[in-house]
Amino acid sequence: MEDTARAIANLTRERWESNAQYWVKIIREGRDRYRTELTDAAVLDAIGPCDGLRILDAGCGEGYFARALASRGAHVVGVDACQGLIDAAGGVAVEGGGSLSFTRASVDAMPVEDDSVDLVVCNHLFSHLQDPGPAIVEFGRVLKSGGRLIILTLHPCFYVENSEQGAMNSVPASRYFASRGVDQRFMVDGLESPSMITSWLRPLEFYSGTLRDSGFVIADLREPHPTEDMLLNDPWWRKGFPTAMFILLIAERR
Repeated sequence: MEDTARAIANLTRERWESNAQYWVKIIREGRDRYRTELTDAAVLDAIGPCDGLRILDAGCGEGYFARALASRGAHVVGVDACQGLIDAAGGVAVEGGGSLSFTRASVDAMPVEDDSVDLVVCNHLFSHLQDPGPAIVEFGRVLKSGGRLIILTLHPCFYVENSEQGAMNSVPASRYFASRGVDQRFMVDGLESPSMITSWLRPLEFYSGTLRDSGFVIADLREPHPTEDMLLNDPWWRKGFPTAMFILLIAERR
C-alpha cells in the first residue's frame, strides 16, 4: 500500500509539473470564475482578519492566495510539491504589511516547526491528495493549540466527472463510501490542460473522523454556492453549477 501511495503521489506531481504553466496563465489572467467569483471570497470570509497571523498556505500553487493574505498583513509560508509552481510563486513581489516565502515540499512532510502556525489554509488542495490523512496529521503538528484549519475542496457528495460542463450524475452508495478518483483534463475558459489530473473524493465521515483523530474539532461547515441573482442572470453559472460543487470546513486544533 505504501508503494502504491508513493507511486500515485509521484504521478500527481509529474502531472502538475506538466500543467504548471497552464495554471499560472489561468490564475494570473483571472480565467477561473469558480475562484474569482465564488470560492476565493468564501475562504477569505472564513479566515476573517489575519493581520499579524502566521499562516501556512498548503498546496499554494503559483501563490496568488498567499499573496492576498500577505497583502492583508499575514506572515505566510506557501508550500507546494510542484517545483514549476513554486518557481512561479517566488517571482512575484508582495504588497502590504505582511511577509511571504515559498518552499517546495509535500504537505505530509513540511519543513515547518511544531506549534508555530496560527492558521492552515487548504484552498483546492484536498481533491489532489489520494489520501489526505497524513497531511491532516501534519497540519495538526504545525498548528498552535487553538489554531484553525480551513479546507475548501470539491463536494464529495455531489461532484462527478464533467460537473463543470453541467453533468448531474448521482454518486451511488457503492462508490460514495470508498475513495474514488475522477480522471479528466482541466477545461477552464476554453483552455484545456496539457495533462490529465485525478480529483480524489472521500465520504464526509472520512473527513470528520480523520480530523477528530488528529486532534481537531469541526467548528463550521459551509457550502459555497452562487447567489440567486448569479444563477438567474448568468447562463455560465446555470450550466457550470448544476449541483453543490464545493464544501468548506473550518476546524480547530484542540
